[in-house]
Amino acid sequence: MEQKMISVIIPTYNRKEKLPKCIESVLSQSYKNIEVLVVDDASTDGTEKLFEDFEDSRLRYLRYETNQGACYARNYGARRAKGELLAYQDSDDVWHADKLERQYELLLSDGADMCFCGMNRISEGSRFYYPVHPFHPEHALEEFLAENRASTQTMLMHKKVWEQLKFDENIRRYQDWDFGIRAARSFSLCYLPEALVESEVGADSISSRVKSYPHLLHLHNKHEELYMQYPKSEAVMNRRLGKRVHQTDPALAAVHFKKSFGLSRSFYDLGYWMADSLRAMFWNKGRVSEREKEA
Repeated sequence: MEQKMISVIIPTYNRKEKLPKCIESVLSQSYKNIEVLVVDDASTDGTEKLFEDFEDSRLRYLRYETNQGACYARNYGARRAKGELLAYQDSDDVWHADKLERQYELLLSDGADMCFCGMNRISEGSRFYYPVHPFHPEHALEEFLAENRASTQTMLMHKKVWEQLKFDENIRRYQDWDFGIRAARSFSLCYLPEALVESEVGADSISSRVKSYPHLLHLHNKHEELYMQYPKSEAVMNRRLGKRVHQTDPALAAVHFKKSFGLSRSFYDLGYWMADSLRAMFWNKGRVSEREKEA
């Protein structure tokens, strides 16, 4: 089988200690026709010194001097990629040796535009498989609206997918979810339901550093027209938003659970709506709500 070139793009920022293991897991792939573009997002920890020791001709190190964020780095690398296909890796994660080969075979046999696989998420000693639920290609958009299915390090795509969509450089969290929603809307997707990525959620990861609710709300609002077309996904998203502020702003949580219940008619949502409505009546008026923080 002909192996088309795959360009693997690794954005990195101050990950000098973890980056070598990540790069090695990519260079050690059983799929050999690759180039690896490490995009240094203005690291200050001496990351550039690592590349004095790498001798593999497939490795390219790119750097700029002003920190721009991971999505800028992904787009920066993709613009300079030579491959017909693109894959993305995070600088603190590790791929299984057959990841690209198996995804490439499925992508070709399925005739899809983008393939994503499962991964193991490791956080504070716990380990779980992601994504949680099965994937049905015929309901791809509805399922991506309801749940983030494809983290960037699990994606393999024809370059045309990135050329049309690109990563949104204006959002700080859920960039992969946003990309997945737009990909599901415009392209055909396939899923390899095995963990071929080991992903560690560290203290320096975006998911640990960036507060969830406002960014989740931004994602919802960006795709509001699509959510209106899929009431089940809209209910799931409002339930998720309600849980994000359940502890800190019961009045706001009640708004989301009420909307979710109106769509789902679930006793689960009803219970949260009633409980948070009661809690809001007695809530400490001195607390700062999420809405006030946003204002």
